[in-house]
Amino acid sequence: MLDVAIVGGGLCGLALAHSLQAAKGLNWALFEARDRLGGRVLTARSPAGTPVDLGATWFWPGHQPNVTRLVEALGLATLPQPDDGRVLHLHDATQPPRLAALQADQRLSEDEHAPAHPRAVHGGAMRVVGGTDALIRAIARPLPVARLNLAHRLLTVHDQGDHVVLTFSHQGQTRQVLAKRVVLAAPPRVLHTSVGFEPALAPDLQAAMRDTPTWMATAAKAGQVFRHAFWREAGLTGNAWVTHAQAMLSETFDACGPDEPARAYPEAALAGFAALPAAQRPAFERGRPLLLESQVVQLFGEAAAHPDELVASFWQDWATEDSTCTALDIAQEQAGAVDHPAYGLPVFAEPCWRGRLLWGSTETAQRGGGYLEGALGAAARLRKQLLSDAPAQSRPRDAANDAGVPA
Repeated sequence: MLDVAIVGGGLCGLALAHSLQAAKGLNWALFEARDRLGGRVLTARSPAGTPVDLGATWFWPGHQPNVTRLVEALGLATLPQPDDGRVLHLHDATQPPRLAALQADQRLSEDEHAPAHPRAVHGGAMRVVGGTDALIRAIARPLPVARLNLAHRLLTVHDQGDHVVLTFSHQGQTRQVLAKRVVLAAPPRVLHTSVGFEPALAPDLQAAMRDTPTWMATAAKAGQVFRHAFWREAGLTGNAWVTHAQAMLSETFDACGPDEPARAYPEAALAGFAALPAAQRPAFERGRPLLLESQVVQLFGEAAAHPDELVASFWQDWATEDSTCTALDIAQEQAGAVDHPAYGLPVFAEPCWRGRLLWGSTETAQRGGGYLEGALGAAARLRKQLLSDAPAQSRPRDAANDAGVPA
């Protein structure tokens, strides 16, 4: 029997596993539904190895201390996101874009002579050299491979009173795992949609799981690798906003690696966020590559259209992954969801079933929810809960307890 079973191999689950491994003496294992680690961290690479982040991309040292300290402790190189305070704005598909400075209120200045304020677009964002998955690989490297179980999709969680039984689907078969304590380091809404709990969880907890949107659930990102950074050669940073109705990408940004003295711009890269909502994207599947190329050309000029310029093109639609997106996420996007939900509901900080069931993922963090920072904050809370010598004091969160039955 495991001491701790971690469900979810994203940053939260891996950071927690790293802590448990360092603590020694605990029998733990991690289970991930995908066939890779990282969760919503995903870095694609060109044939030559140029990385492009298609999931989590940035961190902000000014107000995200956890991820900043971790990156430094792991000895990972970083680079600032290119940002001179200006963006190319394409509002009319029939007209060329205009270069505009960003004002303090995040609106574009109408004055073409308005001064630009560096870092105004991305707020001092930093990237990890080599892609964000360098962070994932560095955390996972010391973990025993035998404890990392990929392609394990959680089906049910059954409390047996002194331990918990997990049932997974793995390679077409079911597998049961017994654990004294279980950490669900996966988006609460995904768990609510796809996992059965016995006994039933408390109504307020079920409501919180259902009503907590998954960060990035309906997002899609494109990445393109070029032989030259033609936008830089034209004096641009790669930052562009496209607001007309036919846009394929609503925002683009420079995704190049650090400059090299011997060659200022080796393979270069641009990345961007899809403008179309998730429900509409399948209709443009066939024509998407041409439409993306057309938008890049309209933004940055004919240099992007040279037949030998484009090296590789990537597309990641997170809405197509049931480990990230649910039908409710898509419906909320269609209804006009809030840009950044309120995360870190107190109910997720309370262990269930007398401390045998705990909640993780960035959506459960009270600070930095949705970001890498939130995933690490949740992992820190879980580490304290699991490694504390004091017995769990939380009430068992199940329907019977909420109905007034003494614990």
